[in-house]
Amino acid sequence: MQNWENYEQLYKKEQAFLRYPADWVLRFNNMYLKNNLPEKARILDFGCGSANNSTLFIAQGHEVFGIDVTDSIYPLIKKNLDLHNLDPENILRFTHAKPPLLNLPYEDNSFDFILSNQVHYYSVSEDEIHQINRDLHRILKPGGSIFVTMMGMKNYYITHHLKELSQNAQVYKIRVTDPAHRLYGVSEDVLAVRDEHHLIDLFNEFEMVSVGYFDQSMFDLYSNFHFIFVGRKSPL
Repeated sequence: MQNWENYEQLYKKEQAFLRYPADWVLRFNNMYLKNNLPEKARILDFGCGSANNSTLFIAQGHEVFGIDVTDSIYPLIKKNLDLHNLDPENILRFTHAKPPLLNLPYEDNSFDFILSNQVHYYSVSEDEIHQINRDLHRILKPGGSIFVTMMGMKNYYITHHLKELSQNAQVYKIRVTDPAHRLYGVSEDVLAVRDEHHLIDLFNEFEMVSVGYFDQSMFDLYSNFHFIFVGRKSPL
């Protein structure tokens, strides 16, 4: 609930208002999705936030759905649709539900691609991640793909803002105490990935296509290290 309360307030204050697709999502789209998606694919942006990544796929003519944990997303999604000159009716495909995002309101085998960018690691345990994955696997079409990013131990939230381990020794408690930081005052519980073996085990519900990472350093961003998992659902 700590993370849910954070994002309820961050979205309301537009403190977490992202306007453009993440560059690692753009690269994945150019390197993989353009050659591996139907012309008009059904896509789920799991943990969509302000729909900054969704706009990339909507602009390409795909049918994009999104879900997040608070109704504070809707004004931000509307702003992004306007910013990118996209049909405002697209907002009707976005919804919200309180965490954990289990038993998703979508039919079996209904999506060609699922994006989970910086979302899964807000789960309270590895067991919850596997529960989420089983539901995502259910709604993914046979042969469909999933792209997930997970915070790694090199990330500066861990190296510079770690407060303590939680009681279950899987989740790290983060508190941002730098007044100049965009997320100043935020306390988060994060399940960080130790290494690639840990990553693959967390997503063993899917066939692995590729694993990797991205890392950037700029100004007070010492490292935004995240692992990348690309998987798919076995074709029938």
